[in-house]
Amino acid sequence: MLWARATSRHASLIAVRSVILLFPVSLRSRFCLSLLLILSLTACQQVQSQPQQSAPAPLPQDPLVQAYFNHEPAAKYTEPYRQQTRPGDNLEQQIIDAIASAQSTVDVAVQELRLPKIVQALIDRQKAGVKVRLILENTYSQPWSAITEAELAKLPERERSRYEEYQKLADLDQDGKLTPEEINQGDTLVMLRQAQVPWIDDTANGSAGSDLMHHKFVVVDGQRLIITSANFTTSGRLSLAESL
Repeated sequence: MLWARATSRHASLIAVRSVILLFPVSLRSRFCLSLLLILSLTACQQVQSQPQQSAPAPLPQDPLVQAYFNHEPAAKYTEPYRQQTRPGDNLEQQIIDAIASAQSTVDVAVQELRLPKIVQALIDRQKAGVKVRLILENTYSQPWSAITEAELAKLPERERSRYEEYQKLADLDQDGKLTPEEINQGDTLVMLRQAQVPWIDDTANGSAGSDLMHHKFVVVDGQRLIITSANFTTSGRLSLAESL
């Protein structure tokens, strides 16, 4: 389902006819300043009097198939990692809520999982007795905190910037160093390992991997399915307007 909403702003135009007035210099200066002040105040009033554009009402959802969009104009949220208010639906929270509702099983297949709050939701469900299974792409199955200096030097620029973002977000006290406690709270794969949540990657069958395991879905209790176009990362879910 695709839809669009168009908005327009009303622009005000103030026209002043050309006029020639002859005054003594001092009097002319006073008049010009007064005229400029009047025009400035009038222009400000015109701008301030423009009606504020209110957010559109959300479209009704189908009870069986619901859609959420990254840049949904009827919604906004404050994302928890950078504390920035963004337009759109909170895709991460939708996933967390679905996981939290699981009563028997949660199955996750995703290329990359770097969102601590989703991982914590999986950990909480396993502690509650829910069976949790997870598969990742082998390219992204190494904890950020386990990357060596030599490996870091070989990372492409994009991956290096994402590693640096992890370092910044995981460094809770912003002292430039990651403590074991900060790693256990911010490195998702370490969190999974510490909580003994079972997970595999796409080399588990003895192969070299699929080269591109691009799945992004969650199955809850074998009855509800979440399919998304965004990876479970801070970059994948926020920047693209087509994410859903």
